[in-house]
Amino acid sequence: MDFTIVILDDYVSCYPDIDWIDWKDHLSGQMASQGDKWSMTTLNGSGVWECLESHKIKRLHVVQWKPAEDTMYRVSLPARSR
Repeated sequence: MDFTIVILDDYVSCYPDIDWIDWKDHLSGQMASQGDKWSMTTLNGSGVWECLESHKIKRLHVVQWKPAEDTMYRVSLPARSR
């Protein structure tokens, strides 16, 4: 499954092996602070947690995410199942 992951530009350098693109949506474009400084990538994984962990993305760096086929982004991560 593919996931779209959005982080603040400040953290892009933490992930040099991932291709990030500048990203804005309707809401972030209206924000005056960090809203115009976000980057997005699409990565795969069996679930969002596995995706973040396998690509070594810190959960605190994630601004929002969604399954690639969804239209609505999510700002909180689901409970981690062990």
